[in-house]
Amino acid sequence: MKPIKILPLLCLFALIYSAVATTDDAWTAPARAAAKKNPIAADAASIGRGKTVYTAECVTCHGASGKGDGPQAKDLEKNPGNLTKLQGQSPGALFWKVTEGRKPMPSLGQKLTEQQRWDVVNYIQTLSK
Repeated sequence: MKPIKILPLLCLFALIYSAVATTDDAWTAPARAAAKKNPIAADAASIGRGKTVYTAECVTCHGASGKGDGPQAKDLEKNPGNLTKLQGQSPGALFWKVTEGRKPMPSLGQKLTEQQRWDVVNYIQTLSK
């Protein structure tokens, strides 16, 4: 019987671990959700309503400027994300993310009305301008 070689097993384990540890943690909305059109015009009224909701529901983690530097951000297991860097994400994708949430971000689909969620989308899109 041949002795088991430890080094090749350790190398294999390290390779598998590094592949798992570096998996993409991107948060991508389903294509159908991303294609959804925003029915609320991004006018001053909607943006103002969105800012009010954002201030009440989002600012503690995402921060006043949306950079992920809110007062509770440091206590989260994951960075809440920088909302000033949303280029390339459709309004539908952002609406889906606000609606569904992803730990540690709560789902706001039951807490906020559809209009409130679209207003938040309209507001957070102004943060990257």
